Amino acid sequence: MRTTGLFAGIHLAGNALLLWLGYYWLGLGESRAGALLWSLAVAAVVGCGACWLYGAGFAFFAGRRVGAAFLAALRNLAPLVVAAIVVVVVYALLARARDAMDNPGFRLASWLTLTLRKPVKPATVQAVFHGVFWVLRWVVAPVLILPIGPAIVSRGWAGFGAVGARCRVWLYWLEAPALLLIALCLPLRLVAWVPHMHSFGGEMTSFVVRAAAAYLLFAGGWLGLAFVTSREKGV
Repeated sequence: MRTTGLFAGIHLAGNALLLWLGYYWLGLGESRAGALLWSLAVAAVVGCGACWLYGAGFAFFAGRRVGAAFLAALRNLAPLVVAAIVVVVVYALLARARDAMDNPGFRLASWLTLTLRKPVKPATVQAVFHGVFWVLRWVVAPVLILPIGPAIVSRGWAGFGAVGARCRVWLYWLEAPALLLIALCLPLRLVAWVPHMHSFGGEMTSFVVRAAAAYLLFAGGWLGLAFVTSREKGV
């Protein structure tokens, strides 16, 4: 328990540092070549640091000690970075496909109306399409992709072969989406929620409390996701 607490504390501090670097990067100018190079360097540090930190989470929950977990993630940083880029590309393509389905949704609604002789609202068809893409983004893609993380930390580039390694574990189809929603959706909704306050001090207090709770939800949700993904030795 002490080791888990130590790793959780390091993870919280690492996330805080990455967030600070991210805010610092957003304020950098790109008007000169030197400033652009510095901006790219900071972005690379943030990206590689995130891959190292989260890769260490997979290694730790696979049974390594804290120091060994970070060393394992550092040794396999290159494939971890490539895996992160692949994930970004996959989700960008899913987002583009979701947006591209709006016009086919209108056409399908018109065709169904003519065929069934009953009015079918385009909004209803679009809602179905959006629901399908929601399942792809929050259920199917994570279940297929996440096992790559602990496999890469353990086996390097060969870990890419672990795509879908936990598809047959039915409980994982519930655990991965639930923990992702806790780590991503809930914190964003919590920060975006602005309760009505009668004073500026109350608004600031509300924001600080909500931001702290969102931060803890994010870190806790991710650690839980790393745990349930890495607990099988065969991954």
